[in-house]
Amino acid sequence: MDSPSPKSISTTGRRAVASVLVGIGIYGLAMGTSYPLFGVMLHDEATTAWNGLNASATGLGLLLGVLVVPSACRTVGAGRTTLIGVAAMATALAFMAAFPDFWTVFALRILLGFGANLMFVVAETALNVFTPPRLRGRVLGLYATVLAIGFVLGPAVVALFAQEAALLLVACAAVCALGLPFFASAVSDLNRAVEPGSAAAMLPAIRAMPLAFGFLFIASAVDAVMVSILPTIAVAQGFSLSDGAWLVAIFHVGLLLGQPVIGDWLDRRGRRSGVVLCAGLSSICAAVMLAAPLLTLWQVALIMLIWGGSNFGLYTAALALIGDRFSGSPLATATAAFAGVYAVASSTAPILAGAIIDWIHVNGFYGGLAVLYGAALAVAVTVFRPAEPTLAKKDT
Repeated sequence: MDSPSPKSISTTGRRAVASVLVGIGIYGLAMGTSYPLFGVMLHDEATTAWNGLNASATGLGLLLGVLVVPSACRTVGAGRTTLIGVAAMATALAFMAAFPDFWTVFALRILLGFGANLMFVVAETALNVFTPPRLRGRVLGLYATVLAIGFVLGPAVVALFAQEAALLLVACAAVCALGLPFFASAVSDLNRAVEPGSAAAMLPAIRAMPLAFGFLFIASAVDAVMVSILPTIAVAQGFSLSDGAWLVAIFHVGLLLGQPVIGDWLDRRGRRSGVVLCAGLSSICAAVMLAAPLLTLWQVALIMLIWGGSNFGLYTAALALIGDRFSGSPLATATAAFAGVYAVASSTAPILAGAIIDWIHVNGFYGGLAVLYGAALAVAVTVFRPAEPTLAKKDT
């Protein structure tokens, strides 16, 4: 395998990265449509708390995928593991179209999350393997941007065709399946680049970088809530379900527009500075949302635009940090741990958010987030001192 030089990505790496990015973009379109669609489908069947419980099934599937992916990569290879994952996602979406009741959707969302993490762990590991430190923030920012495109277009589609749930789910399954040839073209490159990790070593990886994984947890939890139950949160603040779906889209427009900027910031100004920026902006956005009933839809949309970029910036920064810290098999293990933390956040946050909203209304939810981001900001300012590989290269 060609290894990346300190200043560029190898020819092999460029080919694999391009294939992974196209596949991720297709996946993002399918998931960006289906996630908010589930909330709309189940709105009349369940309370916000029960809707959050159903959304948590995807996170449970993600966690199961984390536990399986090391042995799957060892048995069939990293490249084929991605193909199995994408096929599982397409199958789950197709069956949801035929069986849209609450508990069947719950079970199929487990399969959906399981397949997603088989693909994600390999894809994110490969991106860190093929990308040198001085370009890592920008490449991972591009990755997040490509993923976000689908999460921008998807909610807009749901807002326009919310009554055509079965048809949209079939379309999502078909779109997801389109990712198969792109991952198939990179199978051999992925097999060579991604060394199988170890499920038993995931907790030590988290203990080695607890703050990075903590920032990841916050970003993942908020994103899971926004993409899953923001339409119902919007209803609680006096907006319509359609308005809520559009706000999900705006949140991810911010993610899309923000990640290239944040990725460049991480490479030019450092990892710590990027975390401080993202945590600070996110804390302000959450605090301002306490006044949402007094704001117009356009004002709320502007807040969501900024918040989407700054919140997911914590994810991008955390992924760059583990790429800086680990290599080889430990990198695959750390990426699996990364996916595991994402899975825990995705499975618990919608339940907790739904319960908080039902118990102490939306202000309790937004107030809690403002405090959480504020704590992350305080930690980043006072005790967070990561290695800064890109800045170190400038100084030499």
